[in-house]
Amino acid sequence: MFFKTICLIFCLNSSFASDENLYKMAFKELQRQNYNVSLSLFTDYISRNKSIKNKKVKEKVFWSIDTSLRIYLRINKDPDGAISFINKILKKYNFSDAEEDILLEWLSVSKEWKKLGKMPKTINSANELFELGKKYYQKGLNDQENGILSKSKPNLYIAATYLVPYVYNYDNSKNIGEALFMLGNIRYRSWNDHDYWTENFYLKEVIRRFPHTDLSKRAYEVLSDGIEAGYTGSSGNNTPPSQRKMLLFYKKLAYPKKVKKPVVY
Repeated sequence: MFFKTICLIFCLNSSFASDENLYKMAFKELQRQNYNVSLSLFTDYISRNKSIKNKKVKEKVFWSIDTSLRIYLRINKDPDGAISFINKILKKYNFSDAEEDILLEWLSVSKEWKKLGKMPKTINSANELFELGKKYYQKGLNDQENGILSKSKPNLYIAATYLVPYVYNYDNSKNIGEALFMLGNIRYRSWNDHDYWTENFYLKEVIRRFPHTDLSKRAYEVLSDGIEAGYTGSSGNNTPPSQRKMLLFYKKLAYPKKVKKPVVY
């Protein structure tokens, strides 16, 4: 009851706030870890800006969408809410091809987490879940490298059935980065067995959460190979400018920062 009262107060206040103040209120509540209040304010801000011409406002709206989806999935464990939210905004807003791709990645992952996110009945340990996922992942890679595709696909599928509930239920675990990378690599290697480019979400998540590390560098290399392969055919590499721009952003975020050498006089 107390939480509902607080939300009601914030919603009433937000209805009188300017768009910019509403955005600031939402961001402040996010920093305070009042996630559901923040989510309510962000969705209000998004709904007020359906037709966006100002570049800075558009960036804030898309960041608000991205943050809202993180709350739905990583905090609230609510893939149904995320799916409903994405479907609504896809119908009401005009997005660039690159932005729509990102939303479709979120949508695919939300569906995947809804389908595979529950813990296996026989496993209660995060470590056991991770180790089983890693075991079948390595088996699948070994089979693929040795040309035994009949075994590779089943092993990679089994690995995913352990790794998806791991990343869904143990978001802050010590092995989360490696688990996200393995899922991205699994989906990249079996692209025809799942929804729209889920590998992009997992690989980008590695880079966003562990920037300038060896792991993020590996994730970028798989991400780049996957996207360019998807746009390459008999006429050559036709990767759209929006995707090239996205790859450049993640490359800068993934690779270690260059240290400037001191000038010696």
